[in-house]
Amino acid sequence: MAEINHVVATSGRDAGLDSLLLRLHTETACRKAGALGLRLADLDTASCAVRLREKFGTERWQPISPTLAALLTEHAHSRGARH
Repeated sequence: MAEINHVVATSGRDAGLDSLLLRLHTETACRKAGALGLRLADLDTASCAVRLREKFGTERWQPISPTLAALLTEHAHSRGARH
């Protein structure tokens, strides 16, 4: 896993986003649709959880680490997310 993280973090056009997505998938085991549909409103930093909308309309709250919660918030704001 360390080698995969290293390659992702040091290559590609947007290594920061790629690393963040890999961490999200590693911590939550979410599907691609869950990651793509994530909104700032789906992030609960107080309880360190994200709401994931996935296949067949399923929706679930998934715990995440405080570090990932902070990184997702920071990334969203740096890319212009407001809501």
